Amino acid sequence: INAKIVDFIRKIDYSGISLDYYIGVVIDMQSKLATLILGILSEEERGPYEITKMLENLKTKKWLPIADSTVYAVINGLRKKKLIEGRKEKQSNLPERTVYNITREGEYELEESITNFLTEESTSASEFDIGILLMNNLSKSEILYKLKKKLERLDNQQYEIRNQLLNFERERNKVSFAALSLVRHRFHIIEAEIKTVKELIKSLNLKQYNDAHSPFDMRLI
Repeated sequence: INAKIVDFIRKIDYSGISLDYYIGVVIDMQSKLATLILGILSEEERGPYEITKMLENLKTKKWLPIADSTVYAVINGLRKKKLIEGRKEKQSNLPERTVYNITREGEYELEESITNFLTEESTSASEFDIGILLMNNLSKSEILYKLKKKLERLDNQQYEIRNQLLNFERERNKVSFAALSLVRHRFHIIEAEIKTVKELIKSLNLKQYNDAHSPFDMRLI
């Protein structure tokens, strides 16, 4: 996160929320964006404008509210970290442009990020979404292993939340409606994730997937 962004955040009216919280949110969004950009470049080399357009096609701004200028800043950050590298390209009468490709270090970073997004307890649904979107960068055996680990963790979480929900239901007169609703909501989210993971595992085992198309081609939706 660069000094300009930190300076901008310092000018925000926090309304009692700490500066560290806002900086953490920005870093989290940039981390997700960096993973998406590495995933795009893992297919083939592309220029910043093309990357921005592909992100627009993914409708990322609905769940990752980042300006186009941030995309360029993250690309520059990835280049400085040597996770991507650029070269100049001139096509006919068009202006010279820079196209980027992913490096070996970038491929390793991408695999690590996908693994974390697929298996770790997510702070938001978008992390698991990114993991699913980019899972083709892992082998089938790796994907199955990560998903089974996630399913194991989700099953444990569901067991704990179900017990909490049952306790709340038995003591309705001692628990607020809002608290009970929150636990129910968490339970339904876990249920949905378990269903998704089980369907993914089943499809992978039955080979019901097609790697011939780019996961970034969302023109049908």
